[in-house]
Amino acid sequence: MNHLKEIMEIANHFEPKKKALPYLELDSMMLSQVVEVAHRVAQNDINNTQIQNWVKRKYLPNPQKKKYTREQVANILLINDLRNILSLEEASQLLSFVNLNLEDNSDDRINPAKLYRYYSEIFDLSQKDWVTSLEQLPKEVNQILAGEDLSEDDKDKVAATLVILDLLARANLYKQIAQQWLKNISQAGTPGEES
Repeated sequence: MNHLKEIMEIANHFEPKKKALPYLELDSMMLSQVVEVAHRVAQNDINNTQIQNWVKRKYLPNPQKKKYTREQVANILLINDLRNILSLEEASQLLSFVNLNLEDNSDDRINPAKLYRYYSEIFDLSQKDWVTSLEQLPKEVNQILAGEDLSEDDKDKVAATLVILDLLARANLYKQIAQQWLKNISQAGTPGEES
């Protein structure tokens, strides 16, 4: 089995974030529908209890008559993506930076549904670049390993490991940059306040 091909297949499997956009046109959704949409555009598990916990922790306004508005759904999708790399507190801090009080949509600088739309467009474009970059990575790794006296199977496993290590290092670097920025804004004042 060629592990590098397997990595590329995984990279090409991820759904574009824009697939959630039609759902953000709906006036409201039941919790089970929100979870279903989140499953379609995220690579992590999410369930009813987690979303209800986010409401209790004041990351989201309470649903009205057990229905979530498009703004709430957009924030749920954003928090769900962010929680893969940031703590929930950091994700909340980031969203509060642009939309102040997460329990109240009246003070938002930008409608959360529109924020998600812009996020999905940027993410989907960067995913295309990322896949192109990832396509080059195995070639670079194979060039580095060209002088190694390894069996084909061993070379494939070492190359796949180097590709995964590189991906993890990139993710860690991006996480550190984001966390340092969040630390800087929290030291400068409460997110959302003018400094």
